[in-house]
Amino acid sequence: MTHVACARYGENGILGAMKPAILSIALLVGACAHGVVLDGLAAKVNDAVITVDDVGTAIGDMRRSGASIVKSDDFKVVYSNTVEFLIERRLILQLAAEKKVTFPEWVVDNRIRDIVREKFDGDMNKLNAMLTQIKTPLSEWRNMIRDDMIVTSMRQQFVDKYVVATPADMQREYRENRSLYRQEAKTTVSVILLKPAGDKKTPPVSTRGEEILARLDKGENFADLARKYSSDSHAKDGGKWKNVNPQEAFRPEIAKTIAALKVGEVSKLVNLDGWGFIVRKDFETGVKERSFAEAYDEVERNVKKRLGQEAYRQWIQRLRAAAFIKVYPFPEDK
Repeated sequence: MTHVACARYGENGILGAMKPAILSIALLVGACAHGVVLDGLAAKVNDAVITVDDVGTAIGDMRRSGASIVKSDDFKVVYSNTVEFLIERRLILQLAAEKKVTFPEWVVDNRIRDIVREKFDGDMNKLNAMLTQIKTPLSEWRNMIRDDMIVTSMRQQFVDKYVVATPADMQREYRENRSLYRQEAKTTVSVILLKPAGDKKTPPVSTRGEEILARLDKGENFADLARKYSSDSHAKDGGKWKNVNPQEAFRPEIAKTIAALKVGEVSKLVNLDGWGFIVRKDFETGVKERSFAEAYDEVERNVKKRLGQEAYRQWIQRLRAAAFIKVYPFPEDK
């Protein structure tokens, strides 16, 4: 039985998801916090076992990555979902072993180098420090990475390569979900942000704002004034925010001000918590219905995703039907 140290998922994993009343799970978390191996069985898949410890580790891992199957306030649901996930993973890995699917060591090495570059700033020492903290040997972590690669490869080989989005499927998807393929309204604005005065020599925001508005009225360039006076993050670009949804990019007060402007119009000075905003609406597009041709790539992706999920479900059903699977009761119920 392979043990993945559950200390890594103590408070952030199971403890963050459980309800205090579940005493058995509280004991499980306490054991994890001390690096104790929990031998309780969660499931059997043919001759392989999945322990309660394996489930706790996986819950913590998926919660940290934001996986949807662990996003529930009901810990029993989270636990059950995770057991099913691990059963599917074990079935795929067992099939891969039967088919003698593996990866050369240099391929695994390349994947690890990619992970170190993307997640650890290219510093192997940072990876080793993390593994030390979670009490997981590098060899064990490496095996987990290899298993991830095998599972992905098996799904591509047995499911994804057979998924085809036919013209009829795509036309139906576009016809039945037109609202998904609309081009949302976008606005381009320019902003001058004035920060509060930091000393007595600096004029108040209201004074500086009115002076800038007066200079704009005389025809001075908005972008030049933004570069010189604005504290906004886009000041170096002349204060320009391109193709944004104001409701998402700005505070409600600013979004409301932008909505009231006509294209080319400059707002009055808006004072928010001591900061001053001057906004010009540069460009605006309304909601647009995209044609099938314009939305083609997105339609195809969505159809393939839906068909792929169904094909995967059927594949797993076939694997389950040919296997011996036993799921043990939830720890609280034992």
